[in-house]
Amino acid sequence: MMEFSSQDIGKTRKYAFLREERYRFQGLRNENHVEMGMTVDVLSVQQGLPVFKISMLRYKQSNAIGMYRWVGDLHEIRNELIFTLDENGRLGTVLNIEDIRKKWEKIKPELIRNHKTEPYKDIFMTGISELLEDPVQLASALRFAHPYLLLFPGIHHNDLKKQETLKGYRELPNFLATKNVPINTAETLTELSDGTYRIDVSGSIDEDRFEQDKVTAMIRILKNRPRVPTQLQLGYIERYHLDEWPWSSQSMCMSIAEIPGTLYREERNILKAI
Repeated sequence: MMEFSSQDIGKTRKYAFLREERYRFQGLRNENHVEMGMTVDVLSVQQGLPVFKISMLRYKQSNAIGMYRWVGDLHEIRNELIFTLDENGRLGTVLNIEDIRKKWEKIKPELIRNHKTEPYKDIFMTGISELLEDPVQLASALRFAHPYLLLFPGIHHNDLKKQETLKGYRELPNFLATKNVPINTAETLTELSDGTYRIDVSGSIDEDRFEQDKVTAMIRILKNRPRVPTQLQLGYIERYHLDEWPWSSQSMCMSIAEIPGTLYREERNILKAI
């Protein structure tokens, strides 16, 4: 179980983060590679509840076209994130929302200029402004995104015993006609020969919560064919190597989401303590 005391205040970790994503939709292909450096600090601990700060030290991505251009331009507003954890040990409430809003207001005029020819710019601008109105909503949008999920997956929070499988929950954010793909996970702890521990996570679609009907309707409209395959197939794994402080020294998340003939979305995320 992850526990914190006043002795943890001031502890800091440096991480390198790598992300590869490949996307194919309706025959259009795109890919992006992200490199990031960051520090994670424990700012305070009150009644066992820690407050963390994530500071981005560097950011580089290979693609600056379409959606990826927006990702790169918006990176600046999340350069520094101060937050608590929720009851599951994942990213909870964002505490420096005012600072993030000020950064957003500062970069807005330049964003409008840079994206003035794009047809969906007003939707993006409005969506981001609305997201920053509510710190709970912002935390919800970031919780299952990377690198935040790999830093705070809620796994360290669990009382895992060797070879016992625990159930968990994840999401693939921003998926086609639905807000996300809900994922049920199975989490297992293994002791390695050198005395360290590894946690393996496998995931499958939560069929009861996934809005497959919305995806089906969207694809049938796009394809204009009533019998086109629309069922989402998902492969999902995470792996964590634990060390002495309640963090993993290295963690990884891979996912492949596919609707044959229409969509292929592959992501590989790696986080390493340095």
